[in-house]
Amino acid sequence: MRARTIRVAVVAAGIALLVPELAVPVTADAQTLDDLDDAERVVEGLEEELDEATEAYEAAWAQIELAEQELEQLRQEERRYEQQAEEATRAVRLQIRSVYKQGAGSNLEVMLTSDGPQAAVERAAMVAALQNREGVRLEDAVSSNLRLDQARSLVRDREEQLRELEAELDAAAAELQDRLEAAESRATQIRSLVSRQRRIDRGPQQGIYACIFDRAFRFRDTWGAPRSGGRSHRGTDVFAPHNHPTYAITSGVIQRHSHSPLGGLGLYLRGDDGNVYYYAHLNSIEPAGAVGNRVTAGQLIARNGSTGNASPSAPHVHFELHPGGGAAINPYPWLAAACF
Repeated sequence: MRARTIRVAVVAAGIALLVPELAVPVTADAQTLDDLDDAERVVEGLEEELDEATEAYEAAWAQIELAEQELEQLRQEERRYEQQAEEATRAVRLQIRSVYKQGAGSNLEVMLTSDGPQAAVERAAMVAALQNREGVRLEDAVSSNLRLDQARSLVRDREEQLRELEAELDAAAAELQDRLEAAESRATQIRSLVSRQRRIDRGPQQGIYACIFDRAFRFRDTWGAPRSGGRSHRGTDVFAPHNHPTYAITSGVIQRHSHSPLGGLGLYLRGDDGNVYYYAHLNSIEPAGAVGNRVTAGQLIARNGSTGNASPSAPHVHFELHPGGGAAINPYPWLAAACF
């Protein structure tokens, strides 16, 4: 029997290619306008990875299909040897029954019961030939059964290898799909984040900034406007729907949170530019807005609301700017540059 070798190494190599390391890792560094090109390269790299992985998957699957064809050939050989073994075994069994019925005879018995010497010699020669022929049949039966056992063993091995390869291929495809979905989601987040950012070169406002809301907002310059209790307005009120996503105006670290009857739920962001930005009247703070977290300009940190001394019918963020962490100055020009 000619043993056929399933291309296990080739298939395994193809499966290994299905879950490649990302050529361009998606990291927190690719989160600002400065890194927009890097972010785009990440997306392009993922698309190339997908194409390569798809080709590898198809190649591996083609090898598995070839292995299945070879396995079917082995099964056909198994069926052929099974038929040969059955025929040889059947012939031996018939001979055994024939001998049992007729009784075994020696050459001497044949000669003694023959009609003369010549007939005795002829009958002895015939018996010897018959015994020799049946001996060949017995050898054929044994040989056929041995080949059948070998074929069955080989088929079982190949079937097990094929099941393992198919399982590996399925697992690799599932892992690849999970990684691609995660990477695609991350790339989408980066694109969304970068789309909210803009580079600003305006006097003291230098660097990458983002509007604290991405749409449906309105605000005007009310710095110094009178407020209840003889106070004057020390910030800019930016109005947006209740629970609207609220973003970091620039990259930095969340310094602290606050709760007060006046400002309600508040958040302080110390920017990389050295300034402190205060968000008041928030409805909630997102996980990224936890104290001590580093955030990027345009990253979701909170939700708009009306906590504290604010009207529920006009949810808004009271936004303040404290250069160097000191006294507040009018934040309107900074917001206008980032939002308009």
